[in-house]
Amino acid sequence: MLRIAHRTLLRTVAAALATIVALASCQLAGGSPTPAPPAVAAPLFEDTVSATGKIVPRRWAELSFAMSGHVKDVLVVEGQEVSEGELLALLAVPELHAACQQAEAALESARAQLALLEAPPRAEEVRTREIGVEAAQSAVSAAQIAVDAARSNVASAEAARKAALASLTRLMAGPRAEELEIARQEVERAKALRYSAQGQRDAVGGRKGQVGYQAGSYEAAEGQVLAAETAVTIAELNYRILQQGARAEDLAAAQAAVDQAEAAWQAARTQVRAAEQQVAISESQLAQAKAALDLVKAGAREVELAVARAAVAQVEAGVNAANVALTKAELRAPFAGTVAQLDLRTGEYVVMGKPVLSLGDLSSFHVETTDLDEMDIARVQQGTSVELTFDALPNTTLHGEVTDIALRSSAGGGGTAYKATIVFRETDARLRWGMTAFVDITAR
Repeated sequence: MLRIAHRTLLRTVAAALATIVALASCQLAGGSPTPAPPAVAAPLFEDTVSATGKIVPRRWAELSFAMSGHVKDVLVVEGQEVSEGELLALLAVPELHAACQQAEAALESARAQLALLEAPPRAEEVRTREIGVEAAQSAVSAAQIAVDAARSNVASAEAARKAALASLTRLMAGPRAEELEIARQEVERAKALRYSAQGQRDAVGGRKGQVGYQAGSYEAAEGQVLAAETAVTIAELNYRILQQGARAEDLAAAQAAVDQAEAAWQAARTQVRAAEQQVAISESQLAQAKAALDLVKAGAREVELAVARAAVAQVEAGVNAANVALTKAELRAPFAGTVAQLDLRTGEYVVMGKPVLSLGDLSSFHVETTDLDEMDIARVQQGTSVELTFDALPNTTLHGEVTDIALRSSAGGGGTAYKATIVFRETDARLRWGMTAFVDITAR
């Protein structure tokens, strides 16, 4: 910036001197007969064009990944020299590796299918296909048998479900009048039998000690009475149980039986659908097996070979695309150079397109101006000699020449600026990428 101010100041001083000379000439002309010497116009421009520039390598690049992801490996360090194409860093992309493997497997499969079509049919191949047809036919038959069995299970499950529902319905409805009457009649009948047994016992007991009385007859008759009384008790209990209706636990057990029967029925229906689907699958496989057998016997048609070859080409394109996608996870050197700056660590996440590594060919440098304005650019031409000085290298002056001038301007910090490229005629080992250079170009 000091060099720019100096250049502007020189132009202002030149214009002021021209004005002073003109005024002095006018005053002398009015006060003295001696003619004044002709005024010499001050030059409007200097013989040197001054500008500021930056030292850059002959070739340099800011490298970034072509995709986002986590860093798997960083294979270089700052200051390391690398060769063209050398791998510098790598992202962790297991999904891309899997895609490549999958594409390679698909390619192998497509090539194998093409080779199979191109090869003439062999007897063992025909027999293999025939065995496949037979196996598929057996599978269809087995699947149909499974459907019939499943349908039979549905019928059995439906009957069990209806029986369980009927039992639950009867329990919930309670005893019918006819059932109560039958139970009451059973009580009466048991009482009548008890009365008869008591009468026979009493009759036998009255003949004790008489002629013809058989020993033990009374005891036997007493046993009949006891049996008749037990039958009366059982009949009365049954009658009372029937009057009371079903218990809560009986209803719960009946409901559980209904639920179980319903689940079994639904499962049986599901088995039918699954079995029917298996029949369809088996029939499809049988059709495929028959078609394969016909294909082997007939040999491949030209259109089938064309389709297979196209499939191979398509899968090869997929393999290439997968490999290209995988290279986006790699950072490689576009040319031989030195790693000047590295902003990359293993495990961190990087964003696609963000510069992470500066690479430069440090075997030679040149200077690119940053503030050569439109008033000076017309006075600069290729091949012009240049003197170069540096804040970083006091008392050091190097020489160079202009080799290239930009065809269009770029917006600089102080307005419109043009870039001129200057190569060194001699160099200095202390020069570094990014140093500021002060440029004095011999104007034309």
